[in-house]
Amino acid sequence: MGGIPALLPDGSKVPESVGRTAFLLLAGYVLVLPTAGTVALRNLLFFSALLLTLFAAARWRLALRLPFTIPWIVYATVAIASLAYAIDPAYTLGEIKAEIAYGIIATMLAATWLTRPRAVEDLLIVLVAGSVVMALFACWQEVRETLRGLAFDPARHGALHSGAGDYSTYIVVVMPFLFGMLWRYRSARRTVILLGVVVALNLVGAMITRNRAVFPALLVQVVVLTVLLARADAAWERWRRLLPWIGLFVAAVAGLFAVQMALRIDINPASGPLGQDPRWEIWAVAWENIRANPWFGSGFGRRVFSFLNPAVVQANGQHWHAHNLLLDKGVQMGLPGILAFALLIFAAARGAWLPRDALRRDEAAAVLSAGGVALVIGLLVKNTTDDFFVRDQGYLFWVLMAGIAAALLPLRASANRSGPADAGQRP
Repeated sequence: MGGIPALLPDGSKVPESVGRTAFLLLAGYVLVLPTAGTVALRNLLFFSALLLTLFAAARWRLALRLPFTIPWIVYATVAIASLAYAIDPAYTLGEIKAEIAYGIIATMLAATWLTRPRAVEDLLIVLVAGSVVMALFACWQEVRETLRGLAFDPARHGALHSGAGDYSTYIVVVMPFLFGMLWRYRSARRTVILLGVVVALNLVGAMITRNRAVFPALLVQVVVLTVLLARADAAWERWRRLLPWIGLFVAAVAGLFAVQMALRIDINPASGPLGQDPRWEIWAVAWENIRANPWFGSGFGRRVFSFLNPAVVQANGQHWHAHNLLLDKGVQMGLPGILAFALLIFAAARGAWLPRDALRRDEAAAVLSAGGVALVIGLLVKNTTDDFFVRDQGYLFWVLMAGIAAALLPLRASANRSGPADAGQRP
């Protein structure tokens, strides 16, 4: 077990064997979260990690940490308040437990154990390795289904995921850290080639999903990463060599987006063109639902939209939610729900933000910081036309963002204390 990283949070007396066990549990959780049919396994890993954490807190003084505490409390309070007008209180209670209670626990577990940038980096290696398996399986599945002459089915073309929407969202989670690794190891040719192959595999996987929103999300992430990493290293000589490759990637993704649009029109000529997309009608219905109950909504949970609008679902079974992350929150919890969710997401992005001095001191921290901010923005873009910020994708997001926030906290505190003095001494 010597090669397994040990998570040893500062200030605790956790033995290395326990730290390694904690890493294996969190790494296994991150690896299986996006995989369909693994509910029993992920629950085993999740609750084992929780029990280990509580035991370590009692036995070895492991400090429990919960970043974004106030935003989580506000969000949970608004969700509970939605029970007042919930169309199905039992369903809403179940969703509050699954989405908020488990989300808070996932946040606490990651922040408690991942207190150093190196620990988060080790977890990201597992995440990237998982994306390779997903992409290879997606390619194999696509070839198999094509040879069988089967038509595209978004529920079937999901690699090891439960569907194309989940897989395309997972790609948006993985890619900013892949881009960040390319920047960090830009001088190591073999590593760059290997990471480039992984990026290409994920792009192929994105094409296989036939999802359109994934490509604008990736473009935005590349721009955000470039801007933020330039804060860490503004040397023109280095960027002069990188910018042509960034431009090539942007052009490639734009081209893939155009191809994807054409493929969607072939699959569904009636709704493929943007002007005929049914989301325009769905969004209008969702907005009317919000106007009908703007302060409490109709109960937490995505399926509330289908309870309110059975005719919409009868017309098309895929239109059972608002197909927009913020509108879904508004239907469920009214305008306070939109604001509470925005506050929580802003807190996550703020937890990844580092002052420029801290970015320049530590390239690993710079990658985590830029990757975290790009992840938040990319997921918001991706979920503008859908809502896959739930269950496995939500838990994965909170594990990564909580780990990043906890790992960067000492650097941010140190930079805030020494920043003015350092700035005055810099020539």
